[in-house]
Amino acid sequence: MLPDHPAYTHCSLCHEPIVPDRPENFGQVRGNIEGYLDTQFPLWKCPKCQAIHSLQPVDYEEIYAKYPLNKRKLDIFARGTLKNLLNRLQKAGLEKTHRILDYGCGNGVLVEFLRLQGYRNVAGWDPYVPGWQDKPEETFDCVIANDVIEHVDDPRIMMKDALSLVKPGGLLYLGTADSEGVEDMGDLERHIMRLHQPYHRVILTQSGLKKLGEELGLQVAASWQRSYMDRLVPFSNYRFLDEFNRALDHNMNLALEPNAGKIMVKHPILWFWAFFGYFFPSAYEPAFLWKSKK
Repeated sequence: MLPDHPAYTHCSLCHEPIVPDRPENFGQVRGNIEGYLDTQFPLWKCPKCQAIHSLQPVDYEEIYAKYPLNKRKLDIFARGTLKNLLNRLQKAGLEKTHRILDYGCGNGVLVEFLRLQGYRNVAGWDPYVPGWQDKPEETFDCVIANDVIEHVDDPRIMMKDALSLVKPGGLLYLGTADSEGVEDMGDLERHIMRLHQPYHRVILTQSGLKKLGEELGLQVAASWQRSYMDRLVPFSNYRFLDEFNRALDHNMNLALEPNAGKIMVKHPILWFWAFFGYFFPSAYEPAFLWKSKK
């Protein structure tokens, strides 16, 4: 199951060594982006901390060159889910005068949304998206690193880097996919969306993410288990997104097409998930809001 030159020889979180003769800790799953739909990617789940590692090394420039999520629009769905994310930050004291950084911003959808909400001091950074590649040198009142930590080979280094951009006493928001619900590494097909190969490099548990914050001496201001995309509003829940992508054979490129909704005619069960999927979650996306030391 191990590739000839695996991306990891041990867990990047707890340093547990990868033991090849423990087949129950290995699995493989196909990608869900065009260009990788027919490729099987080897995965390893750490028996100690439960983090899942994508073992096939990747060229980051190559895999993000045609990443469909970097072309997403600030549509009605994005506005609703990002409003949910903003509500979390506002309850923790985020103000419109604060300087905010979207760390790993993609094509800047969150930056655009925050500016429309009256937050003028908003910056974004993403090393793989043209127009957003200049990394700021100053510090910020709030750094948002949402759906980023699972995209890097060393979550600890990434988190330290994000924290270095938070001013003393400032906020760090970090949300990610969750590996805890993946119990059988021999049955990964139903977890394609959360595994999201080859982009998700290391997928943590909620407790693993919390421990990283504790290592860095951060104080938890708030935490959530559900995804910021999980709302009671129809069509805005993770289960619906999961089932919608499943109906499209887990081709994310098709799911982002303007006419993708036509699939609901062929799969009427999607209407049930659209209205009631919130009550039947297929996965969680834990998030923490930390306050840095003054």
